[in-house]
Amino acid sequence: MRKFARFAVTFLSFAALHAHAADLRAMINPAEIASVFPVAAKLRVVNVWALWCAPCVAEIPDFRAMDAAFGSEVAFAGVNMDDMLPDASAKPVKAFLDKQKITYPNVYYKGNADSLGKYLNFNGSLPFTIVYDSKGKELWRQDGRIDREQMIAKLRDLLRRKS
Repeated sequence: MRKFARFAVTFLSFAALHAHAADLRAMINPAEIASVFPVAAKLRVVNVWALWCAPCVAEIPDFRAMDAAFGSEVAFAGVNMDDMLPDASAKPVKAFLDKQKITYPNVYYKGNADSLGKYLNFNGSLPFTIVYDSKGKELWRQDGRIDREQMIAKLRDLLRRKS
């Protein structure tokens, strides 16, 4: 838990770059992923995804819509796993994010999938989504594709509890 809390708290500093173009940074160490979140957000949502994963790609517009709807109260970040494929390149990922007009930060994860799985406590199946509070405590997780309406209701409920 302490390791994870450190991960989530580190996830707090970067999203001021959350402006108008997709931000995609390459990372190897899972602990670095935490650097993409803004400090002010009450909730932080991490979505682990890949271009080769049809349910992952299908839910990206939902995350884009939720990111716009929740504003600064909820911060979103993606962790892309496409580097796990032979001859992988971040270029198609960046092009996809730009085409989808994704403005929340994304990480192109270049580290070991097993180490990320251990760090986030997931089995590697995609998509995978976790919600944390501002201190890095895990509040909710979803294996598989999210349902936008259920996720919105869950985020609203978590925000109410945090108020």
